[in-house]
Amino acid sequence: MSNGIDCREFVTIGGISQYLHHRGEDIDNPVMLFLHGGPGEPILPFAQEFQIPWEKRVTVVHWDQRNCGKTYFNNDPKQVAPTVTVDRLVQDTYEIVNYLRRKYHKEKIIILGHSWGSVLGSLFSKQYPELVQVYIGVGQVVNMKDNERVGYEKVLEAAKMAGNDIDYRDLLRLKPYPPLAFDDDMIKKLMKVRKYQRKYKLSAGPTTELIANALSSPFYTLKDMRYFFISGAFGDGQRPIWKYLCESFDLSTMDAAFEMPVFYIHGERDWQTPYPLAQEFFLTIQAPLKLFYSIPEAGHIPMLERKEKFNEALFDILERANVTAKTKKSLHRSPVGTG
Repeated sequence: MSNGIDCREFVTIGGISQYLHHRGEDIDNPVMLFLHGGPGEPILPFAQEFQIPWEKRVTVVHWDQRNCGKTYFNNDPKQVAPTVTVDRLVQDTYEIVNYLRRKYHKEKIIILGHSWGSVLGSLFSKQYPELVQVYIGVGQVVNMKDNERVGYEKVLEAAKMAGNDIDYRDLLRLKPYPPLAFDDDMIKKLMKVRKYQRKYKLSAGPTTELIANALSSPFYTLKDMRYFFISGAFGDGQRPIWKYLCESFDLSTMDAAFEMPVFYIHGERDWQTPYPLAQEFFLTIQAPLKLFYSIPEAGHIPMLERKEKFNEALFDILERANVTAKTKKSLHRSPVGTG
């Protein structure tokens, strides 16, 4: 990697130290910022399982978001917790994108958002279109209430079809679902729905293989992995984001016009962010270029579940959006560091 990069660094973003990990085989290639899901669930511990082929075509940058992963351990989580809001996360993204533009001498950055990251990526792309080269939504969230309603109906149907009366009755006791307000009761119900969705292979969740992948990660130490047991998606530091998602967010009520190419990649067996809802909303999008990629036999994490099919979609996107070639340096700043 004579012109490549493998850089692990903490950068001051939004007044706190936040973790970025850059990898790619040529720093002149386009830059892709991966916005992880959750909220509160970094995907970096699993990146070695899917992103190595990407590094020939783009420089991939992972960011452990505010109060997540390595960023969590490099700050005082209690002090950071009150600042974890959607608006602050959008502004963090803005600062990171500008940092990457300067670092790599680019005018625009590719944004790939997965799950909660697709909410953040959509909001950012709408607010700062001049900074986004391409937007890619993976497991795109359109409306969290609809997600939960449709996902619940699907798992209820699955339990009934399987003839499992115990599961079926247990799920029925959760009605009305989803609740109108996000609170401790909502969390308990949501976690139970996820448990049954995983049982009937309708949702992502920890498997022996995934746990083994994370524990053997070259990017996360065992010390870093403590985060998932200390905090994680439903930790106090992420509750304002969950409240916003469950009570307020609705992409379909926003202007469906995007100023950059927009692509969705979605597993056909994803009922956590239900495939039909993403497909329905995608039809309304107006963009210079748009395409919806369906991944058969994949659920909520298609880049891990069907790696080859996902990569085919991603590389096709890069070619169609004409970002596979090395981009010329357009901003004259300090040279890229490697560390």
